[in-house]
Amino acid sequence: MDKRTFLKKTLFLTAAPIFAKVLTAKPAPNYVTGLSRRDMLRFAVISDTHFGRKSKVGINAMVKVPRTLKNLFSKTPLVDALFVVGDITDNGRPDEYQQVRSVFGNRAFVPQDFPVYFMMGNHDYHHFSRNGNPAKYFTEQLGQEINQYVVIKKHPFITISLTPTRKGGKWRDPKNCYDAPIQRFLAEKLKKAAQDFPGKPIFVFCHVPPANTCYGSVAWGMKTINPILEKYPQVITFSGHSHFPVGHPHSIQQGKFTAINDGSIAYTGYETYDLKHVGTPEDAEIERVTEGLIVNVLGSGDVEIERWDTFRDEEILPRWLVKAPHDGSCFAYKADRKGLSPPAFAKDARPIVTVEGDACVVAFPQAVDDEIVLNYIITLVEEGSSKVLKRSGKFSQFFWNSEMPRTLSIKFDKLVPTKKKLIARVVAEDAFRNQSMPIESAAFAVASSSPDG
Repeated sequence: MDKRTFLKKTLFLTAAPIFAKVLTAKPAPNYVTGLSRRDMLRFAVISDTHFGRKSKVGINAMVKVPRTLKNLFSKTPLVDALFVVGDITDNGRPDEYQQVRSVFGNRAFVPQDFPVYFMMGNHDYHHFSRNGNPAKYFTEQLGQEINQYVVIKKHPFITISLTPTRKGGKWRDPKNCYDAPIQRFLAEKLKKAAQDFPGKPIFVFCHVPPANTCYGSVAWGMKTINPILEKYPQVITFSGHSHFPVGHPHSIQQGKFTAINDGSIAYTGYETYDLKHVGTPEDAEIERVTEGLIVNVLGSGDVEIERWDTFRDEEILPRWLVKAPHDGSCFAYKADRKGLSPPAFAKDARPIVTVEGDACVVAFPQAVDDEIVLNYIITLVEEGSSKVLKRSGKFSQFFWNSEMPRTLSIKFDKLVPTKKKLIARVVAEDAFRNQSMPIESAAFAVASSSPDG
């Protein structure tokens, strides 16, 4: 069988989708509001699969992607389409595309004749740093164009790919790499979608997020397409690139349109300004995170977003709800969300301190929050004083969900003995920098590090 026939028979990757048979399992009651399962629109989104990447803990895309697909396709009713939003491969090499085809063409993971839409990310260009045409190669390997406009169940979908430029004999990743043709395509299709489907959301998929929108876009976003998108409040964008976790409440943000971060399959990332004062996760932590989204368009016109931890097959709550009418009047997910409750510890929670010579280990239980506890600030103070002698932070590991540790600990070294005993004080912070009331340890003393005490 030649490659073209193989693609047609195994991947179903064309711009005109053929819909698979939906499962007969009964849907959850809140999936459908005034629509039959046959009529409702439901699709899945993933990104940053990075086929070919060598995992630091031995769990690569050939394990993570099948597990993610099985999880997402096991939910009922079956989604109508899947969108894979860039960085499909780690380098864009032939062997990596072969892995992509072997997974997405496997009926154990993807239903037969199921529509899957791919976009190019920056990593999909790396193999062609000197020669060749990566966009042409992408089309040859996966059988679809790099930019697409499709209609699924009377709703418009637009996908765009990155277009790094060629400079000095090499493909470059410029700061703004949605080039003029991509911008024209996006502008034209947005205009068409708005005219053909008035009042409905327009779903846009782009690997790199619009700058200064959802979580990850401050560090990794690009401004090029912002002016085009901002003309249409009914736009809902889905992007990856940053690898930042979908459990963070900033992963959805509404300004002039709705922007959503779809997480990552390969590993999770983090904002340096979020975690620089608390320490960053280790490789073993970030590798145990794979995520995806399922999106439901309800009978009311509202758009409901399910967030899934596909490593553990757990839904991350609460669900997001983008309310109709899609004209900006009902935007609830602003950058500065007022009235959110601060984290809180259990009533009897207390840090436990273990002294080890001139060092101590402070252990404490996790707090709870209406969204997430992002991190903790731990300080050592003299008993009866507010003077801080030592200060450090600890990341909550919220993206592990049910495997999130119930207690955390941190070590303070080289403590200088004081006349007064010390108290360990712990404060929890959420993603909006709301702080809990502190919890305090019993008073303790440290020993001198000198040989004679």
